[in-house]
Amino acid sequence: MAVVMEGPLSKWTNVVKGWQYRWFVLDDNTGLLSYYTSKDKMMRGTRRGCLRLKGANIGIDDEDDSTFTINCDQKTFHFQARDSEEREQWIRALEDTIKRHSQSRKVRLFDPSQENLEMRLAEAEAYQKILEQQIKVVFFIYLGS
Repeated sequence: MAVVMEGPLSKWTNVVKGWQYRWFVLDDNTGLLSYYTSKDKMMRGTRRGCLRLKGANIGIDDEDDSTFTINCDQKTFHFQARDSEEREQWIRALEDTIKRHSQSRKVRLFDPSQENLEMRLAEAEAYQKILEQQIKVVFFIYLGS
C-alpha cells in the first residue's frame, strides 16, 4: 500500500444534511481514497467507504477556500479541509493519483503483470470490505425490525 496522503477532512452527507469528520487515506497503488469514521477505526481496518479515482474530476469552489468536490462514478462528493493550505495539499495529491490512474488505464487493461494483478486484487478487497459492512448493516436492520 503506497499511501500518498492521509488525514482528516469533513465530508458532506445528505443523510443528516451536514458535514461529518472523517479520516481519509489516499492509496496511490489502488487509486482509491478510503475513509473511516476516525483514525482509530482506520488503524483497526474498519473502513466506512472509498472513492475510485480513475477518471475522476476535482472541483474547486472560488467562494470558499477550504472546500472541494470529487466527481466520480456519476456522483459528486463534497469535502472541507481545515484551511486553504490543507485543501491545496489534498488537491495536488488527488490530481496526481487521478492523472496516474487515468493515463495508465489503457496499458493496464491488457497488462497481465504481477503488479497489475496485485493492484486489482487490492481494489477488489477494498470493495469486498465495503460490501461486507453494508451487508452487516442491512442484516442488523432486518433483525431489529
